[in-house]
Amino acid sequence: MMPRTLEAPVPTEWVNIYTWCGLQYAKTFKHAGQLEAMVEIAPEKLSSYEETLLKRLRIWIYDKRRKALKERLKADTTKSGRKISATQQNLFDPPDGE
Repeated sequence: MMPRTLEAPVPTEWVNIYTWCGLQYAKTFKHAGQLEAMVEIAPEKLSSYEETLLKRLRIWIYDKRRKALKERLKADTTKSGRKISATQQNLFDPPDGE
């Protein structure tokens, strides 16, 4: 997200999400100096709208990671000549109706 912040101003909602995530990271990994700084600037709780934005971001990241892994598995299969088992292939295929 840091490169995005250098391009143009970020909307307030995303600033709150970014700083809140930083606070959660600092709490999890117990970085004392970082925790003190994050407590001063990060909101304690996200609004319901910000939580929705964060959930959509998580889903988007998950989908991109899954797609990249699927493409990498296909590329590895063509390189090595190995076939992917049907069970493993079904893990990455979207369910019917999507």
